[in-house]
Amino acid sequence: MKTIVIGTNHAGTTAVRTLRRLAPEMEVTTYDQSDVISFLGCGIALWVGGQIKDPQGLFYASPELLKKEKINVNMNHKWVGIDKVKKTVKFENLLTKEIVEDHYDKLIISTGTWPVTPPIEGIDLENVQICKNYYHAQKIKAANNDKNIKNITIVGAGYIGVELVDAFVKSGKNVSLVDICDRIMPMYYDGEMTEIIEKEMQQNNVNLFLKSKVVKFGGVNGKVNKVILDNGEIDTDYVVFSVGVKPKTELLKGIIDLDERGAVITNDYMQSSDKNIYAIGDCATVLNIALNKRIQVALATTAVRTGILAAINIVKNNALKSPGFTGANGIEVFNWKMGATGISMTAAKKMGIDAEEKVFEDNDRPEFMPTFKKVKIKLIWEKKSRRIIGAQVASTNNHTEVMYMFALAIQKGLTIDELPLVDIFFLPHFNKPYNFITLASLEVLGLNFFKE
Repeated sequence: MKTIVIGTNHAGTTAVRTLRRLAPEMEVTTYDQSDVISFLGCGIALWVGGQIKDPQGLFYASPELLKKEKINVNMNHKWVGIDKVKKTVKFENLLTKEIVEDHYDKLIISTGTWPVTPPIEGIDLENVQICKNYYHAQKIKAANNDKNIKNITIVGAGYIGVELVDAFVKSGKNVSLVDICDRIMPMYYDGEMTEIIEKEMQQNNVNLFLKSKVVKFGGVNGKVNKVILDNGEIDTDYVVFSVGVKPKTELLKGIIDLDERGAVITNDYMQSSDKNIYAIGDCATVLNIALNKRIQVALATTAVRTGILAAINIVKNNALKSPGFTGANGIEVFNWKMGATGISMTAAKKMGIDAEEKVFEDNDRPEFMPTFKKVKIKLIWEKKSRRIIGAQVASTNNHTEVMYMFALAIQKGLTIDELPLVDIFFLPHFNKPYNFITLASLEVLGLNFFKE
């Protein structure tokens, strides 16, 4: 049997290596448009800000490694066609311009996403840069190192944008952040959490332009020098434009079922509407267990797990059903460590979910210890079923790992009433006898043990 994987970043790399280990006799072939694989885009800000010196550490695999594992690797190959009846795919060799055709028994689509670039006047000016891959990162790093570039504007206050704000501030740049929403990171956190980072930004002289829409980029001699908003303008030397991504699935229209955003609709085994075509990573939908709905969850961790799922189910004939995904994620900016999983209260309200919430703050270790820090946690549960559907945490100490527990809790349908009984160990080095998670959930039940 032959399996072809189109796209070799997180999901694709995981899929081909899993296939090889599970089925040594299988012919495994991968194609990718780039000449590098497995780039950790989440590390771009670390490199730009100088926290890591060698960007090669952001690659955890290589074409050479896959070839040593007897995987057929075709880099610099652009996918240009598919015939699902004949079970063939076509590619253009970008070096020779030759068109090649290959046959599959099973096909895995792992094409990922690409940044959204609306038709804004001036978006093609020099020094207006999107941020997705290694080559984009090289340009952004060079801009940060350029002493002539003093004023930098980030458009988009998602994870990438906020991380880059932190990196540029560390480098002494004058930074402006623009977003159409009324606060930063609105997809992941509620206002109780995002306001912490907004205050840090303001204390670090970041110019926040929230509830602001870019209507035009101005330029001189072909190079950007101004960001014109619907409510003002910003003088700038460089722009990073990062307002979202869209699935790279144009060739699949009319071939298999796609959702309204273009992501491949998959089942619990990562199969598309064609049983011989699987889809993984950012270009595919997964079951968001908190919502009980199939949506795109564009995170590297989700990509890796879908790669494992598809490979196992190809080899073992759909033997492993997905337990659902929760979108667990985290970020460290301005010395704050934050994590979230499931859905936010903001998202729940937008989707018409009748949910309740609890925000709780406490010290993370006993006050008799030489050091302790504040930690803030937010719990979200469905009102009728009482099942937990979301959690968020923030502290200058690292407590993001509690999101692993909450991701599992959501997957397994744990209720807010059961949460106080979760066996959380105690040791003064790490936490209190009544852990901040336990205390928050006890307060939900009306058991306020430490309040007068």
